[in-house]
Amino acid sequence: MRGASYAQKKNILDRFSDFIVKQIKENRTRFFTVIGFTIGVILFAVFVFWRMQTINYSASDKISSAFMFYGQGNAEQGQKALLETIANYPNSPASYEARLVVADIFTADKKFDEALPYLADVAENAKVKAMKPLAAYRIMYIYDSKKDYDKAVSAADDFIKKFPDSFLIKDAYMNLARFYTLKNSPENAKRVYSDILVKFPATYEAEIAQAMLNKMKE
Repeated sequence: MRGASYAQKKNILDRFSDFIVKQIKENRTRFFTVIGFTIGVILFAVFVFWRMQTINYSASDKISSAFMFYGQGNAEQGQKALLETIANYPNSPASYEARLVVADIFTADKKFDEALPYLADVAENAKVKAMKPLAAYRIMYIYDSKKDYDKAVSAADDFIKKFPDSFLIKDAYMNLARFYTLKNSPENAKRVYSDILVKFPATYEAEIAQAMLNKMKE
């Protein structure tokens, strides 16, 4: 597709956008319950980025073909195209989106140790800044799934320090408090719940935090 005309590329992106919209509509559940929601967010962000950029068409074409394969139900060819995007265009923005999706595939199969290197790479080096907190949040999710609460606490702390403006920040605080509770560290859990009351007053998370603090006093 290297020599494709503008009209051809626009047609690819238009078909890709239709696929993205469908994915977002079908995956509205909160991320911490179902990874699919942020896959939709990622794909939408990637699409907007591709719409604006005028270079690096080869990497974009490769990853768009991967999503098209998945949309057609051909997971084998889709994953192959994702891995080719990473291998052939390792520093391109498209390659980091491919890493996220590959990590999600491994996570869905409970291959957490295989997913983590992809996520760590994206969280640290992604060219599109919006991808970094999504990868960092997935790392937290994986350690929670592995019941490795020491590392889950570390991942949550890291997320809060690096991405205070993320739309996932309230969830990160809530999960940090939960991790401390699971580590049998109630004083730290109380501290985090108290932080939630101060930082996010009059929110659903604040209501839950207050309820948890009240319960801890019993």
